[in-house]
Amino acid sequence: MRKIRIVSIIMLAVLLIGIACVAYGVTGNNIYVNAVNMMGSDKKTAMTLIQSPDKLTELGSVSKVGADNMKGFLKDFGLDAGVVDKAVDERAAFETAQANAKNRDLFFAYAQSVDDTVTEENYNDLIKDHDRSDAMRKDMAMQELGITDEAEYDALAGNETLLAMYRENLPKLLENKHMTNAVPVQFIGVVLVVMALSYFLIQAMDIKPRARTRAANPKVTKVTTFLLNYALFIIMGLILVIVSIIRIDFLSMNNILNILQNASTKGILALGCAGLIVLAGTDLSIGRVLGVSAAVTASLVQATTYASRMYPTMVTSLGNLGLLIPLFASIAVAVAFSMINGFGVAKLHLHAFIVTLGTQLIAYGVNCLYIESQPSGTAQALSTFDPNFLNVAAGAIYLGGIRIPLVVIYFLALAAIVWVIWNKTKLGKNMFAVGGNTEAAAVSGVNVAKTIMLVYLMAGVLYGIAAFLEAARITSVGANTGLNYETDAISAVVVGGVSFSGGVGTIQGVVIGAVILQAIVYALQFLGVNPYIQYIIRGLIIILAVSIDVRKYIVKK
Repeated sequence: MRKIRIVSIIMLAVLLIGIACVAYGVTGNNIYVNAVNMMGSDKKTAMTLIQSPDKLTELGSVSKVGADNMKGFLKDFGLDAGVVDKAVDERAAFETAQANAKNRDLFFAYAQSVDDTVTEENYNDLIKDHDRSDAMRKDMAMQELGITDEAEYDALAGNETLLAMYRENLPKLLENKHMTNAVPVQFIGVVLVVMALSYFLIQAMDIKPRARTRAANPKVTKVTTFLLNYALFIIMGLILVIVSIIRIDFLSMNNILNILQNASTKGILALGCAGLIVLAGTDLSIGRVLGVSAAVTASLVQATTYASRMYPTMVTSLGNLGLLIPLFASIAVAVAFSMINGFGVAKLHLHAFIVTLGTQLIAYGVNCLYIESQPSGTAQALSTFDPNFLNVAAGAIYLGGIRIPLVVIYFLALAAIVWVIWNKTKLGKNMFAVGGNTEAAAVSGVNVAKTIMLVYLMAGVLYGIAAFLEAARITSVGANTGLNYETDAISAVVVGGVSFSGGVGTIQGVVIGAVILQAIVYALQFLGVNPYIQYIIRGLIIILAVSIDVRKYIVKK
């Protein structure tokens, strides 16, 4: 109990630090937004103007941004207050005079005062005569400003004084660490907040056990059990053998590595989804959650030389160690959605199908809004990534001249970690107990709600990692990234022998299922099978896998 209290205090501190980091990031980003408004620019081109101020040819209207705001912005650069006040006030007076000269009633009264031939009847003729009316408007503005020298008026019209101040001082914004570090710190804060809230949400789970007994599984012969458990593997293995006979080069080293590479990210998704299916649940939101997590990753790893990047204030590369920020941000986003799913299943007792269907739509909407929020104002895909990110997430190592993609190593390493969790930890034991018989597990003292939440938490972490790696693999993240990925992940899990009835499954089966399923897809493409027929075959494989699973469940009963 004391240990839990200490950890809770630590997590409370983490939560507060996370909130502080988010606040720091928001206020830092506001510095850039304020600069954008002061320049009268848009977010897409503002950073270009800050880095190359000679390209700045016009500024925001003083009347729109506010004279006090503009004065404060310029004074923050350390400029003389008197000089700033004079320049801004003169420009504000000029804009007021210009507005008055365009006012119909005021201009008509002035026109009559300087030319008694102007009447209501011929006023429209005056307006159409632009040379005459424009000269008259200029004279009216100069008179209001008390200026007799046209050169002085033209200098005000060109805003030369303020432009010179901006051009000389805008680059100093790049020295403002609060602005340039705002985005990474903000996402660190998001990670800490999600981590802390996930902890407290899991600790809040406490469902009273309900007693119920179930008959023990019947014994079957070893041969029957083997054929029943591995029938799908045998069938798919035979398919691959046939393809290899038809095309001898199918099992070349390059093809095998390509299969493993393409299977890896979806295999990582399958590792997360497998635990949910062991709990007799499912997750329809996998693809869309990956999409929004990948979008967050992509926005943080865009090359700093890319003018249309999502966060223009990130003017320096994150570096290899800094890549932990987009990785943890991706995980945090995925965990947030998984915690919603887990809470719905564990505490609200919603069916996993329903709650994950809802979060699937929510995640898709969030992804679209996030991508459309980029400075360009368009929904263009996030691309042009930093080379460091691509090297770490989508690079390769060479062993004896053989190129081994890093994502394959990541997949196998994560599979090993999840295997340990499933087979050597209390969580794994409780997970299988809850999936096999929820009531019996509760009677045995298992905290069912907490177990469910932890499994969903683990799934979210794996989804976030997969999204990080997938962004690097596809090199362009759009609104449709992740579409139908849940189908591939669930297929791999079911093909790998994880039972929809709950309580049955192995990590090695999931890994083999993901690889074999991808091998089948690759084989069909290799043979040039019609893409629509490929969908039919993949659908038949899923039906066959579930049919075998149901048959195993019937035998057990």
